[in-house]
Amino acid sequence: MFDANLSGGDEIIRRLGGLYFDSEKIQKFSRLVGAEMVNQTEERFYNQHDLQRQPWLPSLRAIEQKGKTLRDTGRLMGSLTYVPLPDGVKWGTNVVYAKAMHYGLPYRNVTPRPYMGMNENDRASVLNIINRIMDVDL
Repeated sequence: MFDANLSGGDEIIRRLGGLYFDSEKIQKFSRLVGAEMVNQTEERFYNQHDLQRQPWLPSLRAIEQKGKTLRDTGRLMGSLTYVPLPDGVKWGTNVVYAKAMHYGLPYRNVTPRPYMGMNENDRASVLNIINRIMDVDL
């Protein structure tokens, strides 16, 4: 599986500490953040940009067919999922070519098109989820 783990710097880790001793809250955190990170990753496919919102270089197939890059069959984007963990969450895909599309394959002229990971907006969303969970009784 090609995946990303929750990592967002000291602020997320510090705020997560408040959830670790409440299994219901950490489970809710894992579900909400997993769904949010899959949604954010899908948004990159819809809008054709990387984590820093820089446009992907269009693929030759997308140019020739007047389609979208990494959206030929929709398999890669449609395979995105998340896995709640006891202490966090990871999200990703089991599609064999996912890593090659993310990092590229220079020897096959496949341009990198990063889509997996977290940016500042994602970190802010995670902090917002943590704050909501900590401020609301389950």
